[in-house]
Amino acid sequence: MISIFFVNQSSANSFTEDYLYDVQLGNISVGKSVVSVLIKGNEIRVSAKTKSEGFLDLFYNYESELITNSYKEENIWKADNFLVNGILNSNKRYTNVNWPKNNKELYYRTIPILDLKKVYNVSKSSLKNVIDPITAILKVIENIKKESPCDIKLRIFDGRRRYDLLTKHLGKTFLKNDRPKSFSGNAIICGIKIIPLGGHRRNSKWQPEEDQFSDFKMFFGRTTSGALFPVRVSLERWFGIVTVRLLKSNL
Repeated sequence: MISIFFVNQSSANSFTEDYLYDVQLGNISVGKSVVSVLIKGNEIRVSAKTKSEGFLDLFYNYESELITNSYKEENIWKADNFLVNGILNSNKRYTNVNWPKNNKELYYRTIPILDLKKVYNVSKSSLKNVIDPITAILKVIENIKKESPCDIKLRIFDGRRRYDLLTKHLGKTFLKNDRPKSFSGNAIICGIKIIPLGGHRRNSKWQPEEDQFSDFKMFFGRTTSGALFPVRVSLERWFGIVTVRLLKSNL
């Protein structure tokens, strides 16, 4: 599994690294996220703690912890478990999705349950062959590591939202550290489109059919240890541009 992240270290059987990300809306910092990756054999655990900060914290207080487990079987990444515990404006939110290995029905639980007056229903028939968002990123990394374009279609379910995720190779670039301690180096750009299929808001200004791959970009580069990982994300929406920057690894 280590070979997903490294070119010349496939003989290793364990790996751990921590990443600190800064989230900005325009030029204003609105959050921080610490992501930890733990790999043992053919299994990987990714955990993340995210918290809003700055002016956003006054209007949209958010704190969450994510834990996800994936494994590699017959050289294919598969989802195992996806869990999110969070607080949004003093309201608790919990999501857990479990993928049985015996082909039984996908198990998931959300608290609070979806309010179908506000969001579209997630049909059970749409949950076949879905994976979680983190396993999806691992699949994209796998393609990039093999020097394949990040052109891929993935069926995603995070316990609340069901959507298809489309990625498109947009080339390579050199990212400058435009913020103190931010990542600087070569990166591969993957454009992203999201096709909502359930769980999305009924009344929203978002018009997914108008999205361009250039509106939502994920940049993959080599971290301090040489691991291939997302080093920047840029999302352009009607309210502004959200940028997530890797500040440093090996915290």
